Amino acid sequence: MTKAEFGIRLPVAGPLANVDSIRTVARAGEGLGYDTLWVHDFIAWTKYQDRTHVSCGSLDAVEAAGEDYPPVFFESLTNLAYLAGITTTVRLGVAVLCLPFRNPIITAKQVACIDVLSGGRLTLGIGVGAASVTHNVDFEVLGVSRKDKYSRTKDYFRAMRAVWTMDKPTHEGKYVSFPETEIDPKPIQKPFPPVWVGGGGPKSVEIAAEYATGWLPPWIAPDQYPARIKELKDLAREKGRGEVDFKIATEVYVCVGKTDEEALHFAQKTLGVLSEGFADDATPQAIADSGLIGSPKTIRDKLEKYVAAGVGHYEMKFVYRDIPHYLEQLKAFAAEVAPAFAK
Repeated sequence: MTKAEFGIRLPVAGPLANVDSIRTVARAGEGLGYDTLWVHDFIAWTKYQDRTHVSCGSLDAVEAAGEDYPPVFFESLTNLAYLAGITTTVRLGVAVLCLPFRNPIITAKQVACIDVLSGGRLTLGIGVGAASVTHNVDFEVLGVSRKDKYSRTKDYFRAMRAVWTMDKPTHEGKYVSFPETEIDPKPIQKPFPPVWVGGGGPKSVEIAAEYATGWLPPWIAPDQYPARIKELKDLAREKGRGEVDFKIATEVYVCVGKTDEEALHFAQKTLGVLSEGFADDATPQAIADSGLIGSPKTIRDKLEKYVAAGVGHYEMKFVYRDIPHYLEQLKAFAAEVAPAFAK
């Protein structure tokens, strides 16, 4: 069996998000041998998003919290700095950092510092920011135009790359320019941390082909990956990058039960609201076809299809009622699923 890497989304948003939960799951994940601890990125966050854009916990957890709670979302880069201090070996990732509404010079400095503080363990996922149909309001709150988010993301990334790779960085671009200066420290990983692009749309794939070494889309079933990977690699060649050995990943919902029926019964309420809270590609069919929901055997069987299709890393968003339920699933996956993909 081809080796696969398994990462876990930490409880950084919603009613289960707090310092104890983040620390407990992070240390458990590292202890159980998971490859990466993942966070995601929003600035503004609402209770409506808690109920529809469920990326941590479950709809059951949201309903159990009632109405009298704040819609907490722990900021991504702050999270990663915290995780760098409480872990030692596991990789740390953000899926994904939304570049259009971040100052690229400050962000490049923060990313470099996190890579140094973690001893070179950072994986940097980048993206253009969620679509308005997901009820994301970060662009409006921060006063950033959605219309130019793709071109802005490219320019910002080029500026960040200059900060990481030049002794005296400078950059002239459409959206950001700065004179020659000195910005240190540089990242430990050279030339900079692995950059993975999130999103499966054509413009996101174009950004991945031009700038990234990894691709992290959601909602893609195993049988769709070979053609999509070929498209990515062909586009990279067209852009003059030659043969890029992309790390192919997937952002995927997971629920482990003793039986398929148990897992499906618990997860179906949460999975049923995702089409409302995510972009148009999150159709009920895509959610069902891409998810890892079931007994350990069922999940192993589906993972075999993913691995055969070329997917090497799994950024897993478990569906859980509370933190003990999450830890129970992490242990079951680590004991009964992951060993089949360790070589």
